[in-house]
Amino acid sequence: MLQFYKPNSKNTGSACSFSYNKQDKALYVSFVRQASWNSQTKTGSFKGSGLDKKASSKVSSTELAGLVHSLEANTEYNAFHGNTDKNTTFKLAPYSKDGSQVGYSFALNQRDNPNNVKKSFIIGFNFAEGRMLKEYILASLRSYFEDNINDWNQKEQKKKVENNAPSQDNTPNASPKDDISDMPW
Repeated sequence: MLQFYKPNSKNTGSACSFSYNKQDKALYVSFVRQASWNSQTKTGSFKGSGLDKKASSKVSSTELAGLVHSLEANTEYNAFHGNTDKNTTFKLAPYSKDGSQVGYSFALNQRDNPNNVKKSFIIGFNFAEGRMLKEYILASLRSYFEDNINDWNQKEQKKKVENNAPSQDNTPNASPKDDISDMPW
């Protein structure tokens, strides 16, 4: 799991995590909005954020490749997921301040269709964090491909075993005269 925490004194910060789920063979991105700010310790907290302050989305392998391309080519990447329950968009783009690039911004917007609840999150990554994100995505893609190859190999091996298994019982038929009770032991 790769996590970024970006609290601020305005209490508008976000935490963002990326996690690869081996069982689903998918990477998930999750956002949590900052819940509070302690001005004495100058720290933010993300505990106590309700469901209206959280969002998550599954990211496909093609979208992961798009995020890597965005980081490598320094371009914007957008994606959309929609179904009857919710619509989600996310965007990774270069981030500039005072006319010079200082890193990347990553935004996720989600709309809960039945309740029409809209949630928006944004977080900034400096260049080092952008590199960490790229490497984590590449590692996730490697795991995704290895998992798919392993699954395919297991299925092929199972097919091979099933195809090589005898189609009928090859055990010689026992007859009444084959009774082993008269064998000298």
